[in-house]
Amino acid sequence: MSSSGVAGSSENGGLPAEIEWLTRSGSQALEKDDRDQALALFKKAFLLSNTLPEGQMQRTCLFNLGAAYTAAGRAQKGLKCFVKCRLQEPEQRDADLHFNIAIAYDELKEYAKAVRFYRKAVGGYAPGQANSMGDALIKLAYCCVSLGDATSAAESFSWAGQSYQHAGRREDAAMALRESANYMIRSGGVSEEQVLGVLQECLQTSRGITNPSLKGKLLNDVGLHYAELKSFHAAGQCFSEALACCSGQNFSIRRRAVLLQNMGAIHNALQRYAESLTYHTESAEMYGSLVERKGQGESLCNLAYAYSQMKNYQAAALHYQEALQAFADIGDLRGQWQVCEGLGATHFCLGNADQALSYYKQALVLFGESKEASDVPKERIWRKLKDVLDSVGALPESESRRQALSTCAQSSLSTKFGEDSLRFSVPKQHCERPGSELRMGMLQ
Repeated sequence: MSSSGVAGSSENGGLPAEIEWLTRSGSQALEKDDRDQALALFKKAFLLSNTLPEGQMQRTCLFNLGAAYTAAGRAQKGLKCFVKCRLQEPEQRDADLHFNIAIAYDELKEYAKAVRFYRKAVGGYAPGQANSMGDALIKLAYCCVSLGDATSAAESFSWAGQSYQHAGRREDAAMALRESANYMIRSGGVSEEQVLGVLQECLQTSRGITNPSLKGKLLNDVGLHYAELKSFHAAGQCFSEALACCSGQNFSIRRRAVLLQNMGAIHNALQRYAESLTYHTESAEMYGSLVERKGQGESLCNLAYAYSQMKNYQAAALHYQEALQAFADIGDLRGQWQVCEGLGATHFCLGNADQALSYYKQALVLFGESKEASDVPKERIWRKLKDVLDSVGALPESESRRQALSTCAQSSLSTKFGEDSLRFSVPKQHCERPGSELRMGMLQ
């Protein structure tokens, strides 16, 4: 900005015109993410407005200055500006002002206060302001998440989805509905039927999304929620459609690896083990090419589990060993104890009691080091270890002992493999907060 430009504006239209020019320039600077420049321009506009008789222009400039301070990371100063605006006209129902006050509290991590003002903003927007209402509801939902109120978060995301649909923002509507389903599940207080209804609505909304990358991500997320609810056929359909989105210019090795891993896990869940092998193998190879050892280890675990259920225990043991090395390389204790549990079961099925005992003991040690919140897996591994000890104690040292061990193990496989055997690739979620998108005032 040149000083001559401002002077020219002032000469042509007087002080109000100069303030208007500064306001417009400040808004343009914010759009370019030049927050320091925007703050300087809005500050100058406010100082000039103070030389005029008190009125709406001064209030608008103060409002914009507060927004600029908040956008520049100085939410406390921004809040002071907003509160002063509110004091000047306490009876005015200004939804945008309440929205900006909420954002300032949000930035200050005072979430309870932010929730109060987001709700005021939502209540202040007219029916025709669906865009603004949707944005406020999304931010309200994330504040509820920060406060640990999953039920209120789910409701706010659902209302945001409806607002965005009214505004014609199909992509945002689908993402909001997906978040609503997510927090319905987290809350534990909503029926499965209700969650499935929201997921179905989300899928219907997503049909019109033309961005293949976004659509693929959404379908993968919805598929994961179906898998959580054990609706494996619906999950598989979502993953299959997501794979179709991952092609051409939208192709990504990592994205395809994730989707193949999830498709393989679904086939495991549906006991289609022979069909799952190709998915597991290809996803493990893709993760390997990216040197993503965690994803590779998870895919190898899924592959090993499929082989174990097909009674190909040698192949299962081989892939479990490869998975164990992958998890060890990255220090993933949880992955290691789960694989050791699988190896214990596999060697028990092979009749190798000593190795089965060794792996179960190793699993217990690693479980202790991993500091898991629940002791349920530990109790499960102890039961399996006891099964091996009981079998060993009941049989003489001979080849018939080995055969009997194998027969015993195969007859009770459902108790020999961990409940954590299916590994889906879950994207890093939530909760990333959307940008501030502060409201700016326009001079009349």
